Amino acid sequence: MLADQQDKKEWRKMTLHQVAALSDLPETGNKAFDVAGRSVLLCRSSTGLFAIENMCSHAYALLEGGKVKGPYIFCPLHGVRFDLRDGSPSGNLTKKPITVYAAQVADDQVYVELPDN
Repeated sequence: MLADQQDKKEWRKMTLHQVAALSDLPETGNKAFDVAGRSVLLCRSSTGLFAIENMCSHAYALLEGGKVKGPYIFCPLHGVRFDLRDGSPSGNLTKKPITVYAAQVADDQVYVELPDN
């Protein structure tokens, strides 16, 4: 990545959005929410809470309902495994990562940071 491209990426305006109550999410699993016009998938596992785009980069299928195991989600369509920490895929079906978003919990509320359009 060129330096000027990196600078532009770093200076994107981000907004924190309240998405859901933590208690509304399954302890191990996922649930999608429409947040500022994006489908954001909140995933909980033994390794934490994660927020990702709700779209597989292989077949553009929704990831909601995919199995969550540790820091990974498996696409329910073809089983592509994505790392919830950085979006990286495993296997041969795709090399394109999915987008991950910063998520945090405060007072039982889940907040996700999304770039402004």
